Amino acid sequence: MSELAQDSDWAEVDDEGTDLVSDETTEATTPEELTSTEKNVVRDLASHNIDLKEVGTDFLTFSAHPNWDEGSHFGTNLPRERAADLLSQLQHGAFLCKRWAGIAIPNSGYIEVLIRPNSSIMPSSSMVRAFMHSVSEDVDATCRHASGAEPFLSLQDLNTSREKAPRLHLSDDSACVEISGPSPACHVLANSGYRARSRFFVSLKVEFGHPMKQEDLEATAEPILNSLVYELEVRNGIKSRLVRWPPKYDRRQLIRRERGSRVVRFPQTRIDPEVSVLFGFAGSATGNPPLAFLSYYQVLENFFPVATRRSALRKLELELSDQRFDRHQDKYLMRILAVGENAASSSESAQLRVLLEEFVRGGSLQDFFTERDWGKHFTKNGPIRGITDSINPDNRQVSLSQQVADRVYKIRNRIVHAKDDPKYDSVPALLPQSDEAESLWPDIELVRLLAFEVILSTQTRIRNG
Repeated sequence: MSELAQDSDWAEVDDEGTDLVSDETTEATTPEELTSTEKNVVRDLASHNIDLKEVGTDFLTFSAHPNWDEGSHFGTNLPRERAADLLSQLQHGAFLCKRWAGIAIPNSGYIEVLIRPNSSIMPSSSMVRAFMHSVSEDVDATCRHASGAEPFLSLQDLNTSREKAPRLHLSDDSACVEISGPSPACHVLANSGYRARSRFFVSLKVEFGHPMKQEDLEATAEPILNSLVYELEVRNGIKSRLVRWPPKYDRRQLIRRERGSRVVRFPQTRIDPEVSVLFGFAGSATGNPPLAFLSYYQVLENFFPVATRRSALRKLELELSDQRFDRHQDKYLMRILAVGENAASSSESAQLRVLLEEFVRGGSLQDFFTERDWGKHFTKNGPIRGITDSINPDNRQVSLSQQVADRVYKIRNRIVHAKDDPKYDSVPALLPQSDEAESLWPDIELVRLLAFEVILSTQTRIRNG
């Protein structure tokens, strides 16, 4: 999901009830003449697929980068007095980051990433104020920026007319880090906004002070950025996260559910409150695909004991119905004992297989895979790593329910198991807020169907009982 789409209340009015810049500042009655510097900016931004939208008295309005995939009304405003700083950054070789919404200048070993509150209900201005009330640990420490190097560029007035962006400068022997307003290049290349309001007010800047390849720069900066975000929360109580580009292909577009009935009825389903809460919560976790997947999986877990007992009872019934059964012979008694032992010691993966075999209609699974075009998603070449087999509804050697159970269980393991668990060395953890997590939506739809089928099947048995 796009970072812009996760919040519904930022576009029109901010939490203070004021726009950053009034509409009048971006709508000049007559177009202003561009300076030569501004013309060069417009030319260089064209190579980044960013266009000049409007020329105001004090501001230039640019289109948002296509990575945001937003409408034409989104864009960024840059104070015209900062055009020279923007041009300087562009000419030093500013490129978009590949991992996050931000920029990298490999020639300087510089990287900058936008940050946002780690909650859709926390206003950005609250995070800004928390930073404004903080100070650097070594306020008197010297670094290359205090010893003659140019300070980090920063736009300090993207929040409100009454508050400026923070400026917290941190350093050690390896790098300088700063928490401040985004630089002109990061703002124009990676930010977005509605009317005159910017979406992201703060960025994290890291400079190593020597040229680096972009991939090395991002890889070296990643632990610093992630560690800083972690410490800001646990030590400073400031919950924030790095802004990521939205996935290039939102796989939720593949999901086409049947239209819901318009007729509301008195409930005819008797469902355990815990199951109902889990099912409802999974549907609300649109901003956290792994959590949505696990919530539906937990619905299935609730029914593991029911399915295991039912399978064991059926096997016991077959053994006791065998005309050759003789309670005086050990071999027949051992068969009954084995049924009980297997039921008691069955692994979670085995319980999941039994559950799907017992309670999920084969026709529903067939329809799920054959009536929609999922592309390569459910194949071993799909976007989810650690999947070694493709799901094939026409496979006559392995049942479809078993194929589905194996896939669901592997994904569940990647989400919940620690990265350093030796059993899962070959496959890394499936992390939230990652491109791979955003690719989970077809699998979330699959496990949602499984949860529905199991609930349906158990309700039918209750009514029939």
